[in-house]
Amino acid sequence: MAYNGEGVAALVSIIDELQTVNLILADKKVKELLKCLAYYPEFRAVLSKVNQGFDYQNEKRKSLQRVGEHHVLRLPKGDKQLVAFVSNMLVEMDAGAMDLLAFSRNYFPATTGAESLDLFVTSVIEPFKFAIVDMVVNGMKEEQVLVERSIDFAPSGMGEQVKNILVAIVKGVNECQASADTRAELLLMLEGFAAALDNRDVLMIKAIWIGLKKYLGMVKICAREIEQTETVLSMYLSTK
Repeated sequence: MAYNGEGVAALVSIIDELQTVNLILADKKVKELLKCLAYYPEFRAVLSKVNQGFDYQNEKRKSLQRVGEHHVLRLPKGDKQLVAFVSNMLVEMDAGAMDLLAFSRNYFPATTGAESLDLFVTSVIEPFKFAIVDMVVNGMKEEQVLVERSIDFAPSGMGEQVKNILVAIVKGVNECQASADTRAELLLMLEGFAAALDNRDVLMIKAIWIGLKKYLGMVKICAREIEQTETVLSMYLSTK
């Protein structure tokens, strides 16, 4: 992507500095980033457009999850939703409603606070930068609308029962003797399963559970929790 224009150059410069800034000055850099977005009309126009009809609190609930002892951030898939979500989150951080460094440590744990902040910038701010700059330089594209399927919703009480079992499964995965790659893949599948439970999407719950159950069985862990989960799912989803 060819960066051009004063506003784009200013934004890129601030984000580059955020990756190497002293932790004490990190909040100041977020404030500068927001001032940059507010100062240049091209950024104001994009943010006004992407925030039309955008429900930040609902998107925040879906994006910020907890699986067992792990905090998990799932960014929105579409560029417009991503730009709207991250810009609103930065506003919260600037207002003091969300602590930047605490958020980085919780969702991007690392050996030091500086490494956590760097992971936050790389994983969240960089995708935001590329998305908003692309919209400014190349114009806002109409995102492809996927054909929606009819969703069967699971009973609301089922998710809480299964999530209590998931805590034990996450613990079993973290403590098992499998390779680091295998544990990471299982935790990713558990994250997806938890998201399906949150959305109460019967098809996704069943589909992800089939793969997760087989993988856990292959590693030979959590047999008791597998049986418990099967019991709950069969009780609630037997007629679906």
